[in-house]
Amino acid sequence: MRPFTDEAEMLREVNDTNFGLSGSVWSSDLNRALRVARQVESGVISINTHSSVHTEAPFGGFKRSGLGRDLGMSAMEACTEVKNIYVGE
Repeated sequence: MRPFTDEAEMLREVNDTNFGLSGSVWSSDLNRALRVARQVESGVISINTHSSVHTEAPFGGFKRSGLGRDLGMSAMEACTEVKNIYVGE
């Protein structure tokens, strides 16, 4: 955890990396936390918690953090292929 006063400078530092798997934003101001979270280049952002993996939500990163998404419907779609079968009467 690292406090900051200059939001723009903090975002430049946080996003200055080749990776972006997961992170968290901690704030007593939810609107500010949401604004910051939207600008962080990361696949998963948690606000006021460090827990970021939920089986119903896709998990994966930005930049060089992984290949695609795991979990959630996107994982189901990646592991299945649609097939239609019609039966005449």
